[in-house]
Amino acid sequence: MFPNLFFRRRPVAHLLSGASVALFLGLAGVSRAGVDPGEYLISEMNCAACHDAGPVKQRLASRPSPRLDAAHGVKVTPQWLHAFLLNPQAETPGTLMPDMLAAMEEPKRAEMAEALTHYLVSLRGAQKATPIGQSAAAINVGRTLYHTVGCVQCHAPQELPPSKADPKNEFPGMARTSIPLGDLAKKFTVAELADFLRDPLKSRPGGRMPSLKLNPTEARAVAMYLLRSQAPEGEEAHLSGLSYEYYEEQLPELPEFDRLTPKTTGNVDTFTLAVAQRKNDFAIRFRGVIAIPTDGEYQFYTKSDDGSRLFIDDKQVVENGGIHPDQERNGKIKLTAGSHSVRVIYFDGGGQTALKVSWKGPGINKTEIPSKVLSHEGKAMLPVGNLEFTVDDTKAAAGANYYISLQCARCHGDLPSKWPITATAPVARPLARLNGRQPAGCLSPKVKPGLPRFEISDRQRVVILGQLGAQAALTAELTPEQQIIRTMTVMNCFACHNRDHRGGPEGLHREYFANVGEVDLGDEGKMPPQLNGVGAKLRPEWIKAVLTEGGAVRPYMATRMPQFGAANVGQLPDLFSKADSRADATPDPDVAASGVANEANKYGRKLIGVGGLTCIACHMFDGHKSLGVPALDLATAGQRLKFDWFRRYLLDPQSLRPGTRMPAFWPNGVATNKDVLGGDSEKQISAIWAYLARKNFTDLPTGLVQGKMELVADKEAIIYRNFIEGGGSRAIGVGYPEKANLAFDANDMRLAMIWQGAFIDAARHRTGRGQGFEKPLGTNVVHEPPGPPFAILNSESAVWPKDTGQAAGWQFRGYLLDAKRRPTFRYSWNDLSIEDYPVAVSGDPDAGFHRTVTVHAEKPVEHLFFRAAVGKKIKETDGTFAVDETLKLKFPGSKPIIRDSDNESELLVPLTFQGGEAKFVEEMTW
Repeated sequence: MFPNLFFRRRPVAHLLSGASVALFLGLAGVSRAGVDPGEYLISEMNCAACHDAGPVKQRLASRPSPRLDAAHGVKVTPQWLHAFLLNPQAETPGTLMPDMLAAMEEPKRAEMAEALTHYLVSLRGAQKATPIGQSAAAINVGRTLYHTVGCVQCHAPQELPPSKADPKNEFPGMARTSIPLGDLAKKFTVAELADFLRDPLKSRPGGRMPSLKLNPTEARAVAMYLLRSQAPEGEEAHLSGLSYEYYEEQLPELPEFDRLTPKTTGNVDTFTLAVAQRKNDFAIRFRGVIAIPTDGEYQFYTKSDDGSRLFIDDKQVVENGGIHPDQERNGKIKLTAGSHSVRVIYFDGGGQTALKVSWKGPGINKTEIPSKVLSHEGKAMLPVGNLEFTVDDTKAAAGANYYISLQCARCHGDLPSKWPITATAPVARPLARLNGRQPAGCLSPKVKPGLPRFEISDRQRVVILGQLGAQAALTAELTPEQQIIRTMTVMNCFACHNRDHRGGPEGLHREYFANVGEVDLGDEGKMPPQLNGVGAKLRPEWIKAVLTEGGAVRPYMATRMPQFGAANVGQLPDLFSKADSRADATPDPDVAASGVANEANKYGRKLIGVGGLTCIACHMFDGHKSLGVPALDLATAGQRLKFDWFRRYLLDPQSLRPGTRMPAFWPNGVATNKDVLGGDSEKQISAIWAYLARKNFTDLPTGLVQGKMELVADKEAIIYRNFIEGGGSRAIGVGYPEKANLAFDANDMRLAMIWQGAFIDAARHRTGRGQGFEKPLGTNVVHEPPGPPFAILNSESAVWPKDTGQAAGWQFRGYLLDAKRRPTFRYSWNDLSIEDYPVAVSGDPDAGFHRTVTVHAEKPVEHLFFRAAVGKKIKETDGTFAVDETLKLKFPGSKPIIRDSDNESELLVPLTFQGGEAKFVEEMTW
């Protein structure tokens, strides 16, 4: 009896029986919130679909009914549909669907049910279900998903939690307080149930069955588990698609699969890597039968990263093995028309992944092998009681008219009909005119023919009548908090979340929340967050992203945040903000103030990293793993949180999240780190916020990214010559003990980039074939201007030349090392010889460079300029030139000029010769 009306996991229907009404009103606090039980029942029973609700229609917020049209309706089996129309409660206990045929006499009742079945099935058009083969591995995967991703917080678990503990013997009774699933094995094929699980809002826009963001493989696995009673006992048949075995192994080459144990097996439409459950280090074997249309020579291709091979009739046709980037290989074979076995094996050894299998043959241009020519042998899973069904036009025509006369369209909407409609729907009295003193019409214990019979108890009937007699109260607008409670009640949010002492998982239900992998975060790592004051904590745009766009920041939680649809919960972000707003909230600081923001960024980054507060010991950051436990990604904090909550939380974590493992770094407002910003707590918190409020993080916290083979400059500089991303194929990387680094491009004779922190990871170039470009290992990477560093200009407005390298007369002349192995780069251009000597200088909070550049010539050169920077905006203040509010440059003794060129600003340093030499100094901080 309406077990999908939940509050604190107790169905409203159960709580409205007999003496439990008092318990409902007391525990749930519904009357205190201004939403009475009768209002919930009227809304969820969709009374306003037939009875015009007038001014109270918006407040009632009636539940949208499932869609039945061909494009959106769920494709259930005809035999289930017929049985459901005859007796909805018998097929799906607790359904809100009333019995529309209850008062009809036999055989009219049976005739109407059959006619409606033929009509509704006719809307689908000619379709034939493709059987899916049984997979024990997929069923096991589905079992795990069903009990961990969140299904069992609404539906009854079908086995004990992983701990197997049930000290209070709660498990047997959980079905009574859960939403029944009904006889799914009779209702669905595997494919149709999987489609429904992928996108339940498509057919059920009311959101009471939300999406759990299952991918196609997961949806099929859950469907196969729920329909496991369809598992056949009989001969194997040819089924569409391929069978596959999936392995998780670190492999240097394609393995001997028969010696390995697959993690999962299953069926798939075609050759695809979508079945992989992790990004790297896995292998897959696809097996099946390919239908060759005509005799002739066929060419097969595999395009993969890493290795793959293709076999036809156990003969290897394509060899594409080994570890390599995405590459294509092919082979030819003569085949006769008919069925031939096909096998493709694939493995990934790290890095990128790709697989594409194609063919070409008589009358077939090169294309990916289509799924329609692929099949495999297996035991088909078919609905229980499966029967051949052919639409009878005469019965369907009658059903189209019954659909109108029984008022089905009131809830499910108008549907097309190719048959003439002669029936009319009766007009029900408006809601305001319904008698609240005695049960009549569809509320009568014994309804008249043509009226729906709802499965409600006498006590529920009394509650509904009471609400009908007090409709004036429904004209009042609900407060934001009342609207929140109403939405969270009908969507069953309280099954997982607590808000203001309402709801939250209890008892054995808590044991079904789990972690993904081995994570030691306690309840914070597996339990859904409580929602007390969530509107003061989270930005409305982030709440919207979580509720309607799949936003998530807790990858270590197995349970997923359901997607209920914007039409059902889209109002919550604004409601949370209104209900939880604080008059004394500290507004978000203006982190866009250029000079202050840049300095705050740097101190905030230092506090988050190693040597500061080492937040990255627990928190992931911008997709990078933490140094320890994988707490939520801290880089999302600025986009998710409001500053006031962030500040109060850092000052006293336990006050906002009792039991959190977050340590107090500012106990009683006193900073534990005295070395940064003088130990000023407010300045430190503001600096962290300024850093986190950014939308991109090119400068990651110190110590976050750790190389497998990190090169560390200790007492002297260290030089690394190799392919460096941003430095070119002849890059000369230099790491300095002061933790400032650079890369010199020996192709273009320019300082290509500078960065701070860690130097470089040599693992890529010292293992295997060592191919590819390596990124700097540190942070705050600044790229210097491309093109030649020097030019002779006829005027200060002349365009800077683009030609560089040997073709433009540039030559690299090597480098000299000083006593601390710091290089002086030597290069030449036509008659000029240049010495470029950068030296790292310690700074607070980060090191910089002091660079001395000397140009030699046989005779003075006029109009020679050095291009120091190119940016969107260059501004000078007291001799310091700020480039895009990031890089700061000084040139003691020189007079640089700022000029506009091609929608950008350039900073040029004019060189003045004294005899055969010109020299300038560049001081760089960032």
